[in-house]
Amino acid sequence: MAVSRVAIANRALTKLGAARIIALDDDSQASNTIDSMFDIVRDAELRANLWHFSKARAQLPALSERPPFGFTYQYQLPSDYLRLIQINDVRLQPNPTVDGWYSIEGGRILISQPAPLRVRYVRRVEDPTLFDALFVEAFACRLAAESAETLTQSNTKKQAAWQEYKEALAAARRANAIERPAVATDDDTWLESRH
Repeated sequence: MAVSRVAIANRALTKLGAARIIALDDDSQASNTIDSMFDIVRDAELRANLWHFSKARAQLPALSERPPFGFTYQYQLPSDYLRLIQINDVRLQPNPTVDGWYSIEGGRILISQPAPLRVRYVRRVEDPTLFDALFVEAFACRLAAESAETLTQSNTKKQAAWQEYKEALAAARRANAIERPAVATDDDTWLESRH
């Protein structure tokens, strides 16, 4: 069966023990609730985790207009941009310390690197047939958790959906559907004494 928006919605509803829907616009509480959050939750999940299927590359030309101050160049981000992964050869950390070598403002990257600027980024993927199967599962769990209060008024079902979401992410990481960058560790004195 091909993955569709309705199939993902029904996966989420099944997790809550709610009735399945035929279409996202069938005017039921379930379809209205899921439809109202589908795109927002999808983009949040794509942005939160580095799913392999949503990675993209681009070479950006410098814009003719220079930033007023602080940086030499500015580049328009791609229209499907959600999150930056790498600039030229510098891989960005998930929680970088702010050192001011670039800034993302108003859909642009401000930086003092000459063109072309090579970037790797997380892109918005709207076609469900392109989703990784493990993303579908995690996304359905997240939709279930986010809609549980409205559809079930059950904190127990909401907590269960969040727990299932965490388990789905763990399964995706084990299967390498989500990239987790290596965490650098400082050498300790014992290691340094061994050299």
